Order: sequence, then C-alpha cells, then structure tokens
Amino acid sequence: MKFFITGERNSGKSYLVERVKALAKFTGFETRFDEDLVDLSISFFNGNSFLIGSRDNGRLKMVDEGFSSAVKLLGAIEIPSDHLLIMDEIGFLEEDSPEFQQAVVSALRRARHCLCVLRKGDFSFIGHLKSSMGIRSIELTPENREQVFGRIAREIERERALLPSPGGDEGI
Repeated sequence: MKFFITGERNSGKSYLVERVKALAKFTGFETRFDEDLVDLSISFFNGNSFLIGSRDNGRLKMVDEGFSSAVKLLGAIEIPSDHLLIMDEIGFLEEDSPEFQQAVVSALRRARHCLCVLRKGDFSFIGHLKSSMGIRSIELTPENREQVFGRIAREIERERALLPSPGGDEGI
C-alpha cells in the first residue's frame, strides 16, 4: 500500500495524515512552520527535529545544516515492514537538495507501505516522484477527503489482515 497525496492548501492533507496515524504503526517525518510562519522545521517521529527553512524578506530559504542532518537520518531510518512510512510534506525546498531527494527515493524504495504528501505545483522533483515511483497519486479535496480516508483505512485493514499474528498462526 503506497499513496502520494496532493491537493490545494487547506484541503486537509495533514489532517488526513493525523487520522491515518491513529490507525497504524508509523515512522517518518512531518514539516511544520513555527507560529510566526518564519521558520520551517522537519520533525522526525523518533523525536529529532531540524530547521530546514527560514524566511528572509518574505522568501523561504533553505537551511543547509538542517537538510544535511535530515538527509543522514532519513537515509538510515529503519522502516519495519509493518510500519507506514509517512512523509508530510515534500515541497519546493527539496528542489535545491539532491542529497535529500536521494534519501526520499531510497526511503520510498525501502518502505513496504507509505503515505507521502506532495506539495501541489510544478516542481521537478515532485514530478519525478509521481512519474517514476509507480505509486498511486490522489488529489485531496474537501469534497473527497472522507472517501480518501476510507480508502486508505480499508487498505490498512486489509494489510493488517495479511500479517501473521504474534502467536505464529499466520493470522488465522
């Protein structure tokens, strides 16, 4: 089960991710601005957080040190087969970091399951992901977000049913 989710701002992409996190074991990261919308950080679900962007005269600039730290962590992140890899979100700053792009692609290839939020727009790396990874892409809208959540929830439940039970009875 692998999905790319895209959509307009405020379509509910991050809310969808929060709802899905309640249904499955997960690993990965989320990116968030501070309350002043100046600094952008990447926060890994294992507790590590790095500043990756900062506004300068209204323009968001990449913070190299933060991206370098994130590359190392993402490149080495363990993704158990029963975990969902969550990346919320891949945006335009990644255009300037080929190393981070490689770490994203590597993580997607290592993951059995993923939910990756992609910023909507014309970005070469995002276009490359959509065209070359063989992953279903869904555009989220306020009108379809419940349907999309239901679809992902059903996929998670279906995958869970295929996992062997801890007692070793192959899930029966």
